[in-house]
Amino acid sequence: MVAPKNNLKENKPKMSELPLDVLAKMLCPAYAEGTDKYYRNSWREGFKTSDLMDALLRHLDKFYYQREDYDPECPKKHHLGAVMFCLIAMYHSWENYPELDDRPGEKKKKELTFIKKLKKLKKRICSRLFHKDIF
Repeated sequence: MVAPKNNLKENKPKMSELPLDVLAKMLCPAYAEGTDKYYRNSWREGFKTSDLMDALLRHLDKFYYQREDYDPECPKKHHLGAVMFCLIAMYHSWENYPELDDRPGEKKKKELTFIKKLKKLKKRICSRLFHKDIF
């Protein structure tokens, strides 16, 4: 007999299918490098899209064309792990910091203005609630 919940087809992500061993091996050194260079979770503050694209292409070039597997500046970091980090950080920045999206082409100016206003309002509310600037 199967539990009733298991019979439902839900649109939930199948977390058990993620290759966590590969993700940890490839991504942890990239995140650790950011912690060592800057501070823990500094990536959460966002990056300009062009900076991430430049880094992504440099690491991809090193891996693919120059056949270099590991970054000599950070020997535990595989170049493909750096590429993965760049893609994840790019998505995070795109989703949370649209003002950092400096891709070529026209931006939606109204949308950016609205988002900037929301962030300012959030900052004011938090500073009043917590009596300090936490963002």
